[in-house]
Amino acid sequence: MKSLLEIEEAIAKLPAKARRQLVQDIPALCPGEFPADGWDAILNDTAPRPALTAALDKLDAEHAQSPGNFLVMNDKSLRSKK
Repeated sequence: MKSLLEIEEAIAKLPAKARRQLVQDIPALCPGEFPADGWDAILNDTAPRPALTAALDKLDAEHAQSPGNFLVMNDKSLRSKK
């Protein structure tokens, strides 16, 4: 491939299944752009997220008021779905 445009055109010609596989493989093909510790960086980011915090606080309050309105997920409930 000589240019990004040629790569894009080649990808567009791939069958849908091959494109989906390519999307899954891209992190392995470009490890510098998708560091293995990416989730650690996100989870350990201490930047404030007021909208997310407010949404989680609201859910906590709703759960405290009516815990029966929330689904329970545990080993037993997950096994019964199989």
